[in-house]
Amino acid sequence: MDDYQRLVEKALKTVNEVTPWDLEEEIQKKTGLILLDIREQNEFDMMHIKHSIHVPRGVLEGACVWNYDDTVPKLAQARNQDIVVICRSGNRSALAALTMQQMGFTKVHSLKMGIKGWNDNDFEMENANHTIIDIDQADKWLNRAVSEDKLAPYKNNIN
Repeated sequence: MDDYQRLVEKALKTVNEVTPWDLEEEIQKKTGLILLDIREQNEFDMMHIKHSIHVPRGVLEGACVWNYDDTVPKLAQARNQDIVVICRSGNRSALAALTMQQMGFTKVHSLKMGIKGWNDNDFEMENANHTIIDIDQADKWLNRAVSEDKLAPYKNNIN
C-alpha cells in the first residue's frame, strides 16, 4: 500500500462514508443537504451531480471560513449542516472531509466510490451547461487507464 492509500485509510477511521444509492435517497429527502464537489474545475465542468457546489480541494480550507477571498458563504455557515464531499473515486473526498472535521464541521461525509460509483449506479449527472451526461461516455472518461509516464518504474528485485 502506498502513502496516499495509507492517508485515505487513516482518514476513513474517523470519516463516515455514504454510498451513492443512499445519497440519491438523501437528495430526495433533505432540502438542506450540501453536495460539495472538490474536484478540479475541468472535472466538475465535465460532469457533476446536479445542485453540487464546487470548491476545488486546493482552496477548501479558505472556502470553509469567513474573511478570505476564497470564502464560500454557504459553506462557511454550514458547520452543523449535512455535507457530502464528492471527488472522482472517494479518496480525495475522504481527506477533505477529515480536514473539514478538524475545522469543526460536525456532519460531513465522503461519497464512497465518488462520482465513479454514482455513475456506476446510473444516477444522473450534468455538465457545466446543465446538459445531462451520457452514462456510457462518463464511464469511459472515469475509467480511463493511468498513462504509462505516471506508472511506477519497474524495479528488478534480483539480489
